[in-house]
Amino acid sequence: MFEQFRGKTVVITGGGGGIAASLIDILSTSGANIAALDLNIDSLTATDTLLPIKVDITDQHALAHVISNVIARFGHIDYLFNNAGITHMSRFCDTDSALFDAIMAVNFSASVNITRLCLPHLKQSRGQIIAISSVAGFAPLYGRSAYSASKHAMEGFFKSLASEVADDGISVLVVCPSFVKSRPELTAQVNTGVSSPGATKKSTSGQQIAPYAAALKIINAVLSRRSTLYLGRISIIAYWLFTLLPSMYIKVMTKGAKQEFE
Repeated sequence: MFEQFRGKTVVITGGGGGIAASLIDILSTSGANIAALDLNIDSLTATDTLLPIKVDITDQHALAHVISNVIARFGHIDYLFNNAGITHMSRFCDTDSALFDAIMAVNFSASVNITRLCLPHLKQSRGQIIAISSVAGFAPLYGRSAYSASKHAMEGFFKSLASEVADDGISVLVVCPSFVKSRPELTAQVNTGVSSPGATKKSTSGQQIAPYAAALKIINAVLSRRSTLYLGRISIIAYWLFTLLPSMYIKVMTKGAKQEFE
């Protein structure tokens, strides 16, 4: 499908489900070698070119062991997809510190740690880093303070890193999806701890992007070596509205997001 990936090695976190399933499908069909990292890899079947790895990405020592195994298996790393993410539906006053810290650990700290481990190999291959952020990475989001904090931190880190590694031939793509319907079997619930970003939400009916369509747009942005992808109509509208009329954005966003808490 995309010959540019033939023989390349891709590391993807959160590889056991969601949008990763479509990314893996496209990349596998294109001839890439893929290391898919997740706590739950039951949906993945190992092949000569697909290496599912069960790992807690918040464990730095385990991550180091995983990257060593990837190099031993495939010899190089060309692409790193920081795709793993968790969210919540709770106002800050109802979000305990353990939940807040867990979201920061998975969404932000783990992506920093695996990037550090992969960076020497990406320098050798003059590869690419893809960070799956969110609309919440550049704008506020009612009832998702921990999630928004983690994605804002993620964007700040990867956009700064991009300026540092450009001379090494490495490009960084930050993807900001709106709502990807990657877990249609789940419904987002209020004050229930960790939840999936792809779960169905009350206020986004009819506005969610199909995972395969999202994955295709991401792959095309990778091949174009873009720096930012606002994925989906809602993401593009949110970017311009928050940039030009921030108070209007907050009013519209808050009104919609509060419906999820009713």
